[in-house]
Order: sequence, then structure tokens, then C-alpha cells
Amino acid sequence: MAHPSRSFASSSSRRGRGSSCSLASKSSSGVSSQNRGGDSEMLERLLNKPKLVVVEEPKERGMRFRYECEGRSAGSIPGASSTETNKSQPAIEIQGPIEHLKRVTVTVSLVTKDPPHRPHPHCLVGKDCPNGSGICVVTLNPHSNRRHSFSNLGIQCVRRKELDISLQKRRSQNIDPFQTGHTKGIEDMDMNVVRLCFQCDFEWDDGGKDCLSPVLSNPIYDKKATTTSQLKIGRFNQYRGSCAGKTEIYMLCDKVQKDDIEIIFRRGSWKACGEFAQTDVHRQIAIVFKTPPYQEQDLTEEVEVSVVLRRLSDQMESESITFTYLPHNPDPYEVKRKRKIKSDISFREKSCGTADGAPAAEQPFHFPQPQTMMPSEDRLCAPEPGTFALGEMQYSEPQDSDTDTTTIINQILEIPELREMLSDPSFNMSLSSGFEQGPDANLSFANMDLNLNQNFSTYSQDFSHYSDLQFNMLVNESQAPQAEAQDSPSNMVQVKTEEEL
Repeated sequence: MAHPSRSFASSSSRRGRGSSCSLASKSSSGVSSQNRGGDSEMLERLLNKPKLVVVEEPKERGMRFRYECEGRSAGSIPGASSTETNKSQPAIEIQGPIEHLKRVTVTVSLVTKDPPHRPHPHCLVGKDCPNGSGICVVTLNPHSNRRHSFSNLGIQCVRRKELDISLQKRRSQNIDPFQTGHTKGIEDMDMNVVRLCFQCDFEWDDGGKDCLSPVLSNPIYDKKATTTSQLKIGRFNQYRGSCAGKTEIYMLCDKVQKDDIEIIFRRGSWKACGEFAQTDVHRQIAIVFKTPPYQEQDLTEEVEVSVVLRRLSDQMESESITFTYLPHNPDPYEVKRKRKIKSDISFREKSCGTADGAPAAEQPFHFPQPQTMMPSEDRLCAPEPGTFALGEMQYSEPQDSDTDTTTIINQILEIPELREMLSDPSFNMSLSSGFEQGPDANLSFANMDLNLNQNFSTYSQDFSHYSDLQFNMLVNESQAPQAEAQDSPSNMVQVKTEEEL
């Protein structure tokens, strides 16, 4: 069990003696021993001296060094095996024979990481640390408890302008475990990493005193410092890429130094570095890089590799994260596939447009031949007795449904019976009574012509499936024979007025 330290002034006078402690104990034992029995006992004590062992190292990373001006506790140094559910602290143990050992005093101070291990200006704070001393002193009774844990021991960092004052305080306390002296300055000291130094003093039953060589712990790094902080990969924007490399990745991470970091891809014996420049490190928390090509370019299946961050200065690595290499795709953006789909759609639209706009491709178009004028005796059949010839007249050939309406009317007007009927004065008077008399008597004929056109409207042809060019050619060919027929004297119908008769 740990006991409160004795007065700080008395304990500080015994510190810093280093290897001279054993020489002093030998000389005192030589003076006190008066017989052979005493000499043999002292020799056995020197040969079987207890030793101090660090059984729980401090956790190297994860603790933040705090300034005194922050106005809060400096925290507690966690043990190397500490977890969120199971907390632990640095611990020491006295091992070896302790039969003649009365008391053990352990002094803990901070020293630099690299040899020579000089006193560090940062201070230790906690319940076993005398106020303002910067060191921790505990007294143990090895017969009741060989082990001691430092449950409330924190590190308080010192401002730059107070470094000399802090080191001067160490000199006044005679704290220099490795007798390095104080000739060197503080310019080459690393303010972001320290070590715990344990100095052990023994007190024997006969009043003799002895001390052990200093024992060092593992380094403790400041969490907030980018040069020594724990590396951690937050996430990627994508976790898959081509085996050919050059895949651009956005990585979020904890604080990193742009000139002291690299990205490692590895699988088995293969290892490669991600490609990025110092300008690709954004505010120490993000890196934009390109993946390296995989060792095998002819992959047939996906391959998983590990990705880690590694600091160049101390070779510290982060926990790995998985990245998957995919077989090489010559068209990653599927440009060829999209072009093929687009060309197929255009071909279908063009085929549909051709089928709708050109019916002649499916049904060949034949221009109708103009009707030739036939003699009246060949065009009409002989009427049966007792019937009117006009009512029973039939064409020798069935008329095509595509014949123009004007052509049909002109053919009807060429019938001699119809001409004789129109030439009859009584028929003309009946027609004239239904129309207004005027200087131009041909108006009656025009009205009749309109009525005849209406009667024969059922013979009109459907031109909706013809194109404009085909329709124009049809109209031009059908109008040519009509003009010749209308200009001939035989087609002229003479209507005599009543005065001429």
C-alpha cells in the first residue's frame, strides 16, 4: 500500500545520486560490520538486491498534455492495456527478496525520450505530487503490497517562456537521474513526447540505505500534437477501384503533417504507395490521392488489400482499412454502351418514320391511266323494250373507283340522249322557271352542273395515303385530257333561247 511521502525537503536530498548510492551503502556497511557474520550478510544483501519492474506500461498515445491555464485537471495517464470498459494505470512492482527491507521510496519524474535522458520541463501533477514540484513521490511497504498503480497521475505542459524556470526548479530538487548535467539548452528538446523515470530508494532493517538504477517507461506522446499524435483513417469516399490504378480517393483522417505522411497499399509481400502531393493535404484532416496500380493487371476477380497511414518520422502506422481492386474495365464510364443504345434507338425511329411516310415501299403505286373516249354505241348497252334508256344505261366496263369526278361528268354529258333532252324547249322552260332570268342564260346550266357534281360525289378518290409529289403528278395527268376534251367543238352544248326558236 502506498503511503504519503515524507517531507519534500528531506526526500529531495536523497535523489539524484545515481550509481553513487551503491558505493555509499558499501562504505557504510563496511564501517558498521565488525565481524565475519556481518560481512557475509552484507554480501548476500548486495547479491540478492530487490529490483523495480514496470509491470503496466503507460499508454503511448491517446493522452493530451494540458496547460495550467486551462483551469482543469490534467487527467490521468492510462495504462497500455486500458480499454473503454476496463481502465488501467501505469504500475510498478518490487521483485526479489524483501526479508530485510523496511521501506521503499519511489520518485517519478519526466525525462526526454532520446538519450541522454535529460530532465524534461513538463510537470507531473496528481495526488502524490507535492504542490508545484513537478514530480511524484510515493512510499511503499513491500511486506504488505509489492505493487503500486499510479491512478491519478497527469502531465501538465509548460509554456515556452517558462521552460527555463521549470528546468531550474529541477536542478534545485536535485532531479537528474542520469547525471546529464544542465549544460545543453532546450532548443533540441521534443515538447510533445516524454518518458516516466522511476528512481527507487531502499531502507533496510538495520538503518542502511541503498538505491537502484533508474528505470524508464515507454514514450508518452501528446495527443494534440500532429507530429506525435495517433494516426487514424476516418473514411474513404469510395472503397473500390480499377486494378490499373489512378482512381481518385478522398480520405478523411486525424491531424497529419503534409510532409511527414504516406499512404501504404499492401497485400502479402506486395506494397505500393498512394500518389499525392503536399498540396493535396487539406488542413491536416483530409488527403486527396490516387491509388497505385495493382501488381497483377489481368485480374479475373476482385482482390482486397489493406490501406494504412504511416508517419515517416517515427514509422507510426494507423489501423488498416480495406480497399478492393476490380478487374480492369477499358470503358469505365460505359461510353461505348451508351453510344450503341443511342444508335439502336435512332435506327428504330428512322425505320418507323420510313414505314409511315412512304406507303409506296409496302404497296407499289400505279398512276391511273386517263380514260379514253369511246363511241357512244360502244359505251351504251341496248335498252330493253318498255324501259327508259337513261334509267337503265350501263357502262360496258365497270368504272374504276379512282376515276376523277370531272371525267365522269364529262362522259355523261357526251351521251346523245342527254343532249337531246337538254335541247328540248319544254325541258329548258322547266329548268328556267326554277332560276332567275338574266342576260346570261348559261347560269342555269352552271347550276345544273353543280348539282350533277354533287350527285356524283360518291366517286371521289381517297388521296390521304399519297405524298405531295404523287398527288401533284396525278392531278396534272388527269387535267391534261380534260382540257382537250372541253376545247373540242363536239363537247360544246348549245342552249337556244326562246327568241331564237
